Amino acid sequence: METVNTLSQASAGFSRSTGDTGNATDVEGDFETFLALLTAQLRNQDPLKPVESTAFVAQLASFSAVEQQVKSNENLESILEALANGATGGLAQWIGKEVRNAGTAPYEDVPLDVQTFIHRSADAARLVVYDENGTIVATQSIDPAEENANWSGILDSGQRAENGDRFSFMVESLSSGELILETNGFVFSKVDEVRLIEGQTVLQFADGSKMFADEVTAMREAE
Repeated sequence: METVNTLSQASAGFSRSTGDTGNATDVEGDFETFLALLTAQLRNQDPLKPVESTAFVAQLASFSAVEQQVKSNENLESILEALANGATGGLAQWIGKEVRNAGTAPYEDVPLDVQTFIHRSADAARLVVYDENGTIVATQSIDPAEENANWSGILDSGQRAENGDRFSFMVESLSSGELILETNGFVFSKVDEVRLIEGQTVLQFADGSKMFADEVTAMREAE
């Protein structure tokens, strides 16, 4: 039927037009035309001489290709729009900065500053230090009234930590010698990578830990 020839021509025309992904409107127009022609073909075909199955499958495959191309172009337009609006322009400002997070920090022969969150009912508190294997390597008493603690780098063995070794921290809130709360100790870690995921800025640190940029409470220049 003539409709079949027209549909084949429309499909061929689409294949040529998809080479230029810069104009999604043209692709969407081809998609709508292709769909209209396919529907008209099915409605008007001779019931005594229906379209051969192989030809119909080929047309459905072309239809699927058109649909996928439209979706790809829509995604591409979103990316280009984000770039044009400077959505990634602010990402570079995070690279190399030190951000306070619940990850690990390297010991570099100077005390490590740890932000602590202690229960208001606590009458004592303790800083627990873990190495990269998750083993407790040091503990020290801290003032429950203070919001920050410094770890000197001295291990429970009496030795000083090696430069470059990374450590994480937990803060235990105690009342009458009983543990009533355990929270992460927050340290400054350098941002190694920044990603834009579903419109949100995600920071990644040297130890592989991540956090959303809108959760950052403190940032400083790398020392």
